[in-house]
Amino acid sequence: MMPYAILRFEKRRGGPASALEKHHERKKQQYASNPDIDKERSEMNFHLVKPRAKYYSEIQTRIEKAQKENPKCKVRKDSVKFIDTIITASPEFFERRSAEET
Repeated sequence: MMPYAILRFEKRRGGPASALEKHHERKKQQYASNPDIDKERSEMNFHLVKPRAKYYSEIQTRIEKAQKENPKCKVRKDSVKFIDTIITASPEFFERRSAEET
């Protein structure tokens, strides 16, 4: 099978930030949503932009900065607060590459 890219962008309203952090950072012991997760390989994951704080705090900091720069900026209850993004590839892509190439 030919290698392929996996790109996922999902609008989030803020509530699941802590749960997503636990999932993305592999802080849970087991993952019912995806039993194929190999925690021994999780150290190979990396951030393109590393958060400086916990996800929720980072989101709030950015929202507060935007509100200071534009006082008319209001956050409604149903506002999108962040975009959950995953960029990866199929296993075939990684099979022929070294860690430095990925």
